[in-house]
Amino acid sequence: MVNILRIVRLGTAELLEPAYRGGTCRGLSRDVSPDKRRRYHRVFAVRRTALCWCFSSSPPPSGAPFMRGLRRSSLARIASTTRAASARQCSSSILGGARAAPYCTMAGRSGEEADAAMAGVATGGVEDAYGEDRATEDQPVTPWAVCIASGHSLLRDPRHNKGLSFTEKERDAHYLRGLLPPVVLSQELQEKRLLQNVRQLDVPLQRYMFLMDLQERNERLFYKLMIDNVEELLPVVYTPTVGEACQKYGSIFRRSQGLYISLKDKGRVLEVLRNWPEKSIQVIVVTDGERILGLGDLGCQGMGIPVGKLALYTALGGVRPSACLPITIDVGTNNEELLNDEFYIGLRQKRATGQEYTELLDEFMVAVKQNYGQKVLVQFEDFANHNAFTLLEKYKATHLVFNDDIQGTAAVVLAGLMAGLKFAGGTLADHTFLFFGAGEAGTGIAELVALEISMQSKTSQEEARKNIWLVDSKGLIVSSRKDSIQPFKKLYAHEHEPVKDLLSAIKDIKPTALIGSAGVGQSFTKEVIEAMSSINKRPIILALSNPTSKSECTAEQAYSWSQGRAIFGSGSPFDPVKYNDKLFVPAQANNAYIFPGFGLGVVTSGAIRVKDDMVLAAAEALAEQVTAEHFDKGLIYPPFSSIRKISANIAARVAVKAYDLGLASHLPRPKDLVKYAESCMYSPIYRSYR
Repeated sequence: MVNILRIVRLGTAELLEPAYRGGTCRGLSRDVSPDKRRRYHRVFAVRRTALCWCFSSSPPPSGAPFMRGLRRSSLARIASTTRAASARQCSSSILGGARAAPYCTMAGRSGEEADAAMAGVATGGVEDAYGEDRATEDQPVTPWAVCIASGHSLLRDPRHNKGLSFTEKERDAHYLRGLLPPVVLSQELQEKRLLQNVRQLDVPLQRYMFLMDLQERNERLFYKLMIDNVEELLPVVYTPTVGEACQKYGSIFRRSQGLYISLKDKGRVLEVLRNWPEKSIQVIVVTDGERILGLGDLGCQGMGIPVGKLALYTALGGVRPSACLPITIDVGTNNEELLNDEFYIGLRQKRATGQEYTELLDEFMVAVKQNYGQKVLVQFEDFANHNAFTLLEKYKATHLVFNDDIQGTAAVVLAGLMAGLKFAGGTLADHTFLFFGAGEAGTGIAELVALEISMQSKTSQEEARKNIWLVDSKGLIVSSRKDSIQPFKKLYAHEHEPVKDLLSAIKDIKPTALIGSAGVGQSFTKEVIEAMSSINKRPIILALSNPTSKSECTAEQAYSWSQGRAIFGSGSPFDPVKYNDKLFVPAQANNAYIFPGFGLGVVTSGAIRVKDDMVLAAAEALAEQVTAEHFDKGLIYPPFSSIRKISANIAARVAVKAYDLGLASHLPRPKDLVKYAESCMYSPIYRSYR
């Protein structure tokens, strides 16, 4: 290692000479003499070989001390002057994954010996310069940051592993001969076999574990399986199965899939972020585990949510998996069952609050911006109400932040309402909305609906809120309760007599739309649905709570109790329902319709802030893709089978709004943003390796 660092430092010193500065393997200053030119190539080759040896052949622990050595050797001075074009030129010539023995024998050799040894090194290996995904890259790729692997290490690298799809030529070139059975399978046949294996598993949690193992073994095959079978596998990778996975995360934990930041790391958060191997991060999903779905405080075991969300960012939205980072901030848990569980993976202490909590979150947000820049999208996920609103309000002016529970849910519900009214008749301003649940989801939806009404009717948001009513655990929110309710609820505290229960509120308010987000299962009783049906010809019933056990009612209950007249949507998936010889396909108001496309739009435009107009644009783009044919089947959302097309259209509309608001940094503006979004999407198709 000492000899290797000596070589690197020697090469660095020489390459920083004025004649070499800014040069590449293929282009030097014209005044460089032939001798210096030859020495430049030799030094570059030896330095390159040293780096390849350290990163492809050494055990992982050696990477950290080696990087510290590089920092001391001032190699970063070269990195600061390297441009993307020259970096890619250099990366194309890097010897990927050659045997460790030739690298080891380089140390201490003369220049001529090193050149001779280099000539005898086999040129196998895999390089990843992001190929078709260049449009979404934000930082130049330096030559020594190129991923390389071969042989057994290549088979254990999920990003590059192709399993039995490696061709005969690739097996010879990358030292795989004998490490695999002799058969060569196509990616399509691999996918067919895996889908058959998944379908043989009857327990949803077993399916989830099978798919997570696949993701850690063969990344591209996992995403191809997801993309081609999204309607079947979405409930496995995300809701409702992910809820059970989080509850049992400690018991089923096999391999860490994200970054864990705990109270123990206070004062060192930036250092922890730098331990993550990927440096060009574009989307972060972070949770503190306090309100996981409708399941409550699951502490550190809430990591399943960021992992699942980011899998959908890639499968449905096309954001590169290497650009995604799932993070759990562990501040303890108040769940006694978990604290007493011997397999619990988090801090065994009560949840921190107040200043201690705030200081850790502040340090985290500062570190994210310092490490990844201002164009990384930070999505807050499953924070408790009292923190969710505070964090979004606190950082929206200084960071690129998005809360899916507030903004994503609001956008998908608004899209469903707009699509339903497009065929049922009327506008949002003509309707009265009653929300059962006044938490972050309920109030977030209410605010976006009010914003859309104000824009459509050219009135103030305050005026638009008069048609929106909220019911919480203590009854209808009215003006007489203003002193005892949270600030975000006060906007909807209208003049009215106190009402204690939902059914009475329906009879008094006479809403045209009932939206549930309270996480109280079976709260939309037969009497509630019948009351809504007696008031409206086509009652809008949205039971948004998930998982399925927390849903306010089932699809069958909504259709049968309303005599098939309900416009129904749910947060969890339900099977088709046959009523009076008509087949109804329940619409799932799944946030997965919105956040993948929204994130893609933010990334491709290089947006530096998220504004409400961008969220509205996403909702409008989704609603426009619902056809009369879909509505006749009971759908108020387009089918998930076309989700990538949906996401591209949403991304384009979000990008348009970002450019119009002056928030986009990727210039010039593409002429066709839909095609541009599609071109930026990650492709799961195997690459051919040299």
